[in-house]
Amino acid sequence: MGAMAPVHHHEQHEHHDVEEHVSAILDLLRSDGGRITTGRRAIVRALLTAADHHVTAEDVTAAVQAEHPDVHLSTIYRTLDSLERLGVVNRVNLGHGGAVYHLVDHAHHHLVCERCGAVTEVPDDVFDPLAGALAARYGFVVSPHRFAVTGRCRDCQ
Repeated sequence: MGAMAPVHHHEQHEHHDVEEHVSAILDLLRSDGGRITTGRRAIVRALLTAADHHVTAEDVTAAVQAEHPDVHLSTIYRTLDSLERLGVVNRVNLGHGGAVYHLVDHAHHHLVCERCGAVTEVPDDVFDPLAGALAARYGFVVSPHRFAVTGRCRDCQ
């Protein structure tokens, strides 16, 4: 019998954390009246394990359908819409390639270069003064994390 590759404690811990997070998100979907299907479980897992936390619906579809080819694109869009409504993910229009989704616990704003398409993540506190000024001067409350600021990156200036 061949020896099994050792499983590192760190890898076990990460897997356990992902599964706990998957369960918590599925519980939210269930409490909202949604059924917990294999497809929904795969969609949530794909969001949590994506190498880049800016994923398109097509990225999620590719990851899910690699394991579950019977999950339809419409199911993925409906699930992403539900997760957005429940505050689990934010959908952000980056301008150059349509919308991307990212988990709320990775919340940030985006700077998008009009020339090369580079995306720079910006912490919330950078936009706090602008949000405060818009609220004070215009009585306008910005929807957080839903937009990107376009311009030119350092390399393209």
